[in-house]
Amino acid sequence: MNLRLGKITLSLSYPLVGIMTAVLLLDTSMNMLICFAAAVMHECGHLAALWHYGTPPEAIRLTLFHIAIVDSKKHLHPFSHELVIVLAGVFINFTAAIGGFILYQVTQQPLWQTFSCAHLTLGAFNSLPAESLDGGQALMLLLTRRFSPDTAERLLTVICVLILIPTACLGFYILLLTKYHFTLLLCAMYLTAVLLLKK
Repeated sequence: MNLRLGKITLSLSYPLVGIMTAVLLLDTSMNMLICFAAAVMHECGHLAALWHYGTPPEAIRLTLFHIAIVDSKKHLHPFSHELVIVLAGVFINFTAAIGGFILYQVTQQPLWQTFSCAHLTLGAFNSLPAESLDGGQALMLLLTRRFSPDTAERLLTVICVLILIPTACLGFYILLLTKYHFTLLLCAMYLTAVLLLKK
């Protein structure tokens, strides 16, 4: 499903629309809505940085497992601008997490605690040095300053594997320990699958 926002094409996958409709209708706790809002705020951080540097995206594609911002002018960005654009989403998440924590301390409303945890979790996850995440893209930018693109990509792959193996082991241990907390293991499996598909 495609929508036009000025000169930007917004593409939404039908599974995403279906899941979000179900969440809005069934999630009375609002926890999933807060998590979705954290993801939207994260992407808005990237978009704000792009607009700030005068290169708004041509398209935004949202699917059930991926959000892609199409920036055809990426090659025009100097290193410092590109680094800010890549890390803007994580910055928004960590800033919102701090704000939510302060509001929770003041109001003692559980909603703000959930808000803070959602942003903290999303920010920490996206900071991982995996190729498909903001942390991996930032690390790739830093590596290409010192090494050739091929060497930088190989180094990033090695670092990603070194991070994912203990993460998957920890996720599996947590699953065995709790019998139902599988989120960390699922994230490690997803990142591993993305890495393998790209290779």
